[in-house]
Amino acid sequence: SRTPETDETTRAAADDGAAGGEAPAAEHVHIPGWVPPVVYGIVTLILFRAFAFSDAMLYGADTEGLGYMARAFYAEALKSGDFPLWNPIILGGTPFLESLAGGDSLYPPSVLLLLLLEPFRALGWKLVLHVWLAGLFTYGWTRSLGCSRAASLVAGMGYLVAPFFVSLAWPAHDGKMFVTALTPLLFWAVEAWFVRGRLTALAGIGAVVALTILTTHLQMAYFLFGATGAYAVFRAVQGARRRGGRGPWVRFAAFVAISVVGAGASGVQLLPAVDYIGDASRRSQTTTQATPEENRAYAASWGMHPEEAVSSLAVPEFVGASTYEGSWTDGTYWGRNVFKYNSEYMGLGLLLLGVLAFFGGRRQGVRLFFAALAGVSLLYTLNTWTPVWGLFYAVVPGLKLFRAPSMVIFLTGFGIATLAAFGVDRMLAWSAARSPDEGRIGQRVLWGAAGVLLLGGVLTQAGVLLDLWTGVMYGDMRPEKAQALATATPHIARGFFVAGLLSGALGALLFAGRGRWLKPSGVTGLLVVLIAIDGGRVSDRFLSVKDFDEFAVRDPVVDFLVEREAEEEPFRVLDLGGPQAFGGEVRMGMWGLDLAGGHHPNDLRRYRELTGMQGGGTPENLFNNPAVNRLLNVRYIVWPAAQVGGGLDEVDLPGLRPIEAVTGTRLQDGRTYEVVYAYPGLDRARLVRQFDWVDENEALARILAPGFDPANTLLLTRSPEAEAAAATIGMTASAPSAAPETDSPPAADSVQAPAPLGTVDWLEEGTDRTRLRVVAPEPSWLVVAENYYPTWSATVSGDAAPIVRAYHTLQAVPIPAGEHEVVLEVRVDGPVRTGFLLSAGSWVLLAGLAGASSLRRRRRDDDA
Repeated sequence: SRTPETDETTRAAADDGAAGGEAPAAEHVHIPGWVPPVVYGIVTLILFRAFAFSDAMLYGADTEGLGYMARAFYAEALKSGDFPLWNPIILGGTPFLESLAGGDSLYPPSVLLLLLLEPFRALGWKLVLHVWLAGLFTYGWTRSLGCSRAASLVAGMGYLVAPFFVSLAWPAHDGKMFVTALTPLLFWAVEAWFVRGRLTALAGIGAVVALTILTTHLQMAYFLFGATGAYAVFRAVQGARRRGGRGPWVRFAAFVAISVVGAGASGVQLLPAVDYIGDASRRSQTTTQATPEENRAYAASWGMHPEEAVSSLAVPEFVGASTYEGSWTDGTYWGRNVFKYNSEYMGLGLLLLGVLAFFGGRRQGVRLFFAALAGVSLLYTLNTWTPVWGLFYAVVPGLKLFRAPSMVIFLTGFGIATLAAFGVDRMLAWSAARSPDEGRIGQRVLWGAAGVLLLGGVLTQAGVLLDLWTGVMYGDMRPEKAQALATATPHIARGFFVAGLLSGALGALLFAGRGRWLKPSGVTGLLVVLIAIDGGRVSDRFLSVKDFDEFAVRDPVVDFLVEREAEEEPFRVLDLGGPQAFGGEVRMGMWGLDLAGGHHPNDLRRYRELTGMQGGGTPENLFNNPAVNRLLNVRYIVWPAAQVGGGLDEVDLPGLRPIEAVTGTRLQDGRTYEVVYAYPGLDRARLVRQFDWVDENEALARILAPGFDPANTLLLTRSPEAEAAAATIGMTASAPSAAPETDSPPAADSVQAPAPLGTVDWLEEGTDRTRLRVVAPEPSWLVVAENYYPTWSATVSGDAAPIVRAYHTLQAVPIPAGEHEVVLEVRVDGPVRTGFLLSAGSWVLLAGLAGASSLRRRRRDDDA
């Protein structure tokens, strides 16, 4: 039966100059409404079976590196009725919302799952949920284009199991997965708005825009919004050409306006993040503050290369992988990037079905648009191998902030899945055609693809293909990459044969359908199975589980440090062990231990400069500069003796001494597990009298200069606000002192605690709030070894007090003589407050639009 929606879809099809309605054969394939969610659910559970039917955690490289610790910290705060504004655990403390420290901390599905489940289970189930939703959204999207239920079922299945999407679970790139899942939903809402013009569809656009930004993968969101905007322009032009008038352009203007409202609805997350990344974030070193050459190199990094292109289109085994999960992903990556934790394979079956879409059928304009979207996106992923990336880099604003062009492959995959739906309808139409000539050209395409791929397998086995490739395309291959290629070669040959058999199977299906040996329902069912196997066999190699108890085991070192934390004033640990050894490890943060090191993709730039950390590398200054460790309140250093051997005996860190009671812990083979050293780090909060003014670029050089003693000399970054703060307590800087002439740090016996200038007692230590009792015999500076950030505020005996940046990145508060209670806390202010108000107003507007549309429709129904 026809409905008003069906008629509107038919009119939309007429905009493309083609007849609307479903293909006759496809109309005869009866698919009840419950089938897509159930089938997609079953396939999703089969994909994630090792996780879904166990109590294990879904493995993710970034889950181990930071994801679990950050989410566990956030979940604990939420369940206690709090929302953290600061994460004090890693890298000297980071602003929570601004730095995206909790990732998707405001994304509703993630928040709900964190409240309902243990964090390690929530991290897995949110990915399972989005894989299932991706299939449903693709089904709805392609149905809105007028594709049959059969075609939409196949397209949704292909998108659901697509390795370019599902394989992102292995590196734990959940934000990318969320945006990929939301992509068809946003296009669906845009199509509904341009076809039906309902306010609910318009409000839906704004809501999906907001949700996409709240995933906090702003780079993927940026590319999605660009593609959606291009589609909206395309639909407006179509409508104007076919029907004339201002209507299509009015709808386009409304689309732009509601997109802005949607961005506003995410303002509580978006505004603080945008403000942060411009100067405070370490990303500014490679973006806003980098030279043009440095920025271009950064933006082009982690793109795809020709090997990945072959792998993404036809033979996923061609470039290999670095996941070491067995079979063809076991150390077989021979491409030009450092490693390969995912696959860009989009599904050969979907690609071939998409090709069939161009041999007639409806919605020619839409088909051409998505072919262009897929093609341009693929060329963009190849960075400097084609001029497309360079053109976009030069012309499109904002791209200088991003790297990894390869992630744009999701738009290629989405375009191919959309085209595949049209291709399935063509295939079913040929199956119902009376003329034996119908579909013959499609048959030839499928048989031809099978022949070419099988020939590729033969040439690979003979050594011809890869020798030719490396000789022409990859002459500068490094020895370790050549070894990986040798390991990958048998898998590549097998991959070509599998691809050839898949193409042949599609050809056989078309042949059986055209010959009436298979009914359209049989063709549809076998297509669903083939597409599921095609993507699923690859995605399965990137899904793994890990025993959570093994991951989160508390060893004797952690037990010792937790005990010390309960007995001592706050201190930091420099953990040099774990998978991210030499300063990047965060595992001890799971038990609330504050770390001088850690890993974070968006932490504070000045802290990185102070510790000498580049990217995810080693914090060099924590190894070779005693002043930095002392400043940062490092009291314990953990050395991974069993992991790397040796110790810190040869490191110039005066005052370092091993703690025998913990160091004596042995493994079963007799080796020392970890060596724990005590180190004379300065107090987290202390009083200092003597200070010097330094310029922005001078503080770091002074701190790192040999012989600098941070115990008694405070370095304050000069600014009008800082000078006014000093004036409030009548303090003046000491005379500038020449840099010490010695080239060596002080001897061990010269490292002494500074003479007490008063007392500082801890009354409260929270994530966002610190309360201290300070007794200062004379005016002093209270130095707090926590990262400076503008959202911190201070009161001294109830009166507001300024916080000045000290030692390049730490905090200092002017303290008058006497006894005071000092409170330092992170306030909801600036971009966070503005963003919250903007979000609240925008969501009210979106709800009002949806409510008004529903009310108007109800009145129309009552009148009828």
